[in-house]
Amino acid sequence: MSRSRQREWMTDILEGAPSILFLALWQSNVDIKFSGWAGAAVAAIVLIAFRVFRLPYNPIALGINIHLLMITPLIVTVFHFRAYGLSRTLFAFSHHGMFITIFFVGCALTVFSKKGFIGIDGLPSRRRWAYSLALLAASVTTIAWSLTYKGPPLIALAIPIMVLVGLRRLLIARWMDRHGGLLAVAPGSMYPGDTTSEAT
Repeated sequence: MSRSRQREWMTDILEGAPSILFLALWQSNVDIKFSGWAGAAVAAIVLIAFRVFRLPYNPIALGINIHLLMITPLIVTVFHFRAYGLSRTLFAFSHHGMFITIFFVGCALTVFSKKGFIGIDGLPSRRRWAYSLALLAASVTTIAWSLTYKGPPLIALAIPIMVLVGLRRLLIARWMDRHGGLLAVAPGSMYPGDTTSEAT
């Protein structure tokens, strides 16, 4: 059990490494372009490593890492083709775009993954859809928050992510409380909240 908890913490840390690195560089006044490329590189390594070693993806972290992987190369490519106005717009909305990416990843998981956006086994189809749709609704709210909140950018990112992670944990805990914790938990994982296997 202790070993399973350690594995859970390690996978959480690994999945969070790209965003932690990006935020640390960004808040250290490092060039934003370098911060973006560093985050993209580490996100690529994490996504590939999890796939190769068949480690479980956390659905919210998956959306964040896909966004980090895509946004800097996209902005640089658009700038390279001299679409300067579009590149400036993409840069200005890059942080808001993270929640849009999470939303679209959630939609894909809801429709194509057996575990849905909630990301766990053992749920009846109707309940899996209900929980996944609840997370999608919360994702829409985070998009609205990020577009309207005028405070520090770090808070604009941190609070919505905490809400999404907390809601997912709450929904999983609610199901476990009602059904005696009976969920199809992947081998080696103590907590079903982190048993999301492959993206689809």
